[in-house]
Amino acid sequence: IHTHVTLEERYNSQGMLKSVGGNMAPLGVSYIASYLIQNGFSVKIIDTAVSGFDINAMAAQIASLQPKLIGISAITPSFHRAYKLAEAIKEAFPDILLVIGGHHATIARDSLLLDYPVFDLLVYGEGERTTLELMIEFRKYNYDARSFLEDSQRLSSIKGIVFRSSGRLKKTLPREPIADLDSLPDPAWEILDMHKYRPLPNSYLRRPVVNIITTRGCPFNCAFCSNNAVFGRNIRRLSPAKVICLFRHAQRLFGAKEVYFCDDAMTTDKKWVEELCNIIIGEKIDMTWSCITRVDTVSAGLLKLMKNAGCWNIFYGLESADQELLDNINKGITLSQIKEAIRLTKEAGIEVRGSFMLALPGETPELALKTIDFAIELEPAYAQFCITTPYPGTKLYDEADKYGVLSKDFSQYSIWNPVFIPYGYKDRNEIVKMEKKAMRRFYLRPKYILNRLLAIRSLEDIGRNLKGFQMLLGFLR
Repeated sequence: IHTHVTLEERYNSQGMLKSVGGNMAPLGVSYIASYLIQNGFSVKIIDTAVSGFDINAMAAQIASLQPKLIGISAITPSFHRAYKLAEAIKEAFPDILLVIGGHHATIARDSLLLDYPVFDLLVYGEGERTTLELMIEFRKYNYDARSFLEDSQRLSSIKGIVFRSSGRLKKTLPREPIADLDSLPDPAWEILDMHKYRPLPNSYLRRPVVNIITTRGCPFNCAFCSNNAVFGRNIRRLSPAKVICLFRHAQRLFGAKEVYFCDDAMTTDKKWVEELCNIIIGEKIDMTWSCITRVDTVSAGLLKLMKNAGCWNIFYGLESADQELLDNINKGITLSQIKEAIRLTKEAGIEVRGSFMLALPGETPELALKTIDFAIELEPAYAQFCITTPYPGTKLYDEADKYGVLSKDFSQYSIWNPVFIPYGYKDRNEIVKMEKKAMRRFYLRPKYILNRLLAIRSLEDIGRNLKGFQMLLGFLR
């Protein structure tokens, strides 16, 4: 079961964003599912992001399927939902082995099972091999959860899990990261209704869109990012040929026309990107795509090649207009690098999206206004103004008290709620007002509106822009 925050929760909007989109296929559980299927197990994925969080409906599905093990995946802001669901499952189906995994479980593995005893086991780190081994060992007990959980010696042999024994937590050795990502089977898209997944309106040109992650690990060390706590800093990649195979599989399966690469920094390895682009161009693959990356990992030549290979949109993490604030979060970039990368991207004919963070450590309202002005000066096609959220497992979380006051209500950790109030702000309301001011000043400018109108080329563009406007109204209200 994949749990996630809804679009309304993310943007503090009630009921206005149901038709906008914003959900992509859950790759983590899809890879685990395909790995289990490849090894002979029967798997069902329930994705609450698109099916809705209806506990009664899920209970009916569980009663029909009669699973031996239920794994629940959660990120930090959705963990409260995962726990609520786990309680309902355990009450109705006490004999099912209930496992928690995912981003939050990995970060909180040292205490989670003691704080939330409803879960029987915890899987941390990359889940494919651990979950398979767990299922193989569980099968030896004829799927008897009680007997399996009582055998601490057997559980101790499984790498990458946490379990309880005599009232104490036992954490087994970490599992080695998967070095050859090409060896993994394709995500289990065939057991998902892929037509239910739609990105946000600013994030695609052609539907259907498939999201692909080509890397695990990130060599950078941003203080606000918790991904390194899960995947480490040693980067591993799918081969360019495997990426093309994934896209062609998605084409055959549900008619995919576009790829959204969700890697933290797509262009870290320029030679790899060049090889991918050359395959797309050389084989004349009809594929538009967009990606996320850093301003210090692009060049004029690379951007032109990416454009020729179908890249239409790049999302850069720009964060702030103040160098000291950038240094406070270990971003490792300069303002001049930001300006140069944006200029080169536009010259290459690629649309720019930019992410900015408000209420950073050391920030004041005056510095936030400086960031808003900087965003307007850069003139990206889309600007995201999110509120700094120090997630568990990050340096920012560990050092939050040095810079401000941090709430520990993880259900509010959506990057749109002020859970961290820097000492430079009076209160959370001042941060909320600043975020709304940023959205109004950036998006309600006559120049911005005119540029969006002039960029319309099709009926699809009209629909995307109308949904984008709907999203803006939902946020501001």
